[in-house]
Amino acid sequence: MNTGAPRELVGAVAAAIVLVIVASVAQSDAGVSGLVVLICELLFAGGAGYLLDDAAAALTTVTPVGVWRRRLPGLLSGAALISVAWGLVLVVLRWQESLPPVWLVSGELAVLCVLALAAAAVLAARGESEPGGLVAPAVGLLGIGALIVDLFLEAAIFVPWDGSGGDGVRVAWSSLGGLAILVIAAASRDPARSGPLRATTARLRSARSPFEGRTG
Repeated sequence: MNTGAPRELVGAVAAAIVLVIVASVAQSDAGVSGLVVLICELLFAGGAGYLLDDAAAALTTVTPVGVWRRRLPGLLSGAALISVAWGLVLVVLRWQESLPPVWLVSGELAVLCVLALAAAAVLAARGESEPGGLVAPAVGLLGIGALIVDLFLEAAIFVPWDGSGGDGVRVAWSSLGGLAILVIAAASRDPARSGPLRATTARLRSARSPFEGRTG
């Protein structure tokens, strides 16, 4: 059972912070660009994909504790790390007078992280004990691809900081976040409490010994 943030998430968070600091120093007059902030978001989200890694799950077919009890400590520590690190990024952006609307950019980051967790949860439900190694590269590739489309086709994929694009983009991102939460819940059902294993356990508990009732 993981109780701390995975090393991959720590590395991704550290890389994002270093990137923002370097960009703020290199372009002290121009400020930190939106591209740098988006890359930081993708690093955070890619790192979040490792929060469901559980190498021990591949070593046993019997789960001693529930899925959520096993995952919750790592999720909480990872969320705390991401929150603190993101707060530091926002402080640097404010220092450079490059701070976007906090609720917009933070909401976008939250949805990206939840989407990464949803992908990891689906892979974990299909038997992948360490889905982060698959999710993180996918987050990076899809994010860069979406950025290219956003820049060259002027299709509002990411949330515009200036409030342009109407409510459609924000509603779409909110819907994606809600859908991802539902996927996480569905993919994280405890196999010990549902399905064939539960039925087998119930039958075993209700079975009576052939010698029961013949004594006394």
